[in-house]
Amino acid sequence: MTRWKPRPIAENKIFAAAIAIVSVGAAQGILNHFDVFGSKAMTELLAFLVCAWLFPNEPGRKWTFPLGLSLVTIGLLGGAIWVFFIGFPQRHETNFPSLSDVPLKFYILGLVTSCIVAPLFEEKTVRHLLWDGASHYFGRLAATIGVSALFAAVHVDGMISAFLVSVTLCIGTQFFNLNSAQRSIIHGIINLSMLHWVLLYPTLREFIQSTFGSSS
Repeated sequence: MTRWKPRPIAENKIFAAAIAIVSVGAAQGILNHFDVFGSKAMTELLAFLVCAWLFPNEPGRKWTFPLGLSLVTIGLLGGAIWVFFIGFPQRHETNFPSLSDVPLKFYILGLVTSCIVAPLFEEKTVRHLLWDGASHYFGRLAATIGVSALFAAVHVDGMISAFLVSVTLCIGTQFFNLNSAQRSIIHGIINLSMLHWVLLYPTLREFIQSTFGSSS
């Protein structure tokens, strides 16, 4: 079966990433039209598995406990920075749902999609295949800026933060030899922090108001 796989050269990686991103977008549009539950998770997971099968070889650091702890710490730090500089300052501009108002199946789906599947898909397609391919033609700096700008353009609700997160993860690829799975831990924990900030802020606000009697 290996003879059917494309050679791991720059143009093939760029082509595969582009096809995966476009295909996921088109498939999600079709499935959303029919109100298919979990369409984003299903399409992105399938695309990730296909890309991982086509291009399984990716440099990465050896898994160790200190590495895992470092990845979790960086993810928590990234989430805290987002809350401090973006989430909290924009709290009055955001329509926060209460955690109690979110059905359990949607909460679980949100966790799986935003904290596991989406990071795996985006790290494999954007910061492995696309970044690696673009680096071959344009150099690592230009590739980092280019793929991060593309990543930001897709995340229209938080373009600046998405750009900075992408740059950080590209640095993880370039200077620390982190592979897609390792970067996904950082990415997923940042998303986990953002998700729970949105869901838990109403409870936090009520606690502050009842405790200190002031508006937050």
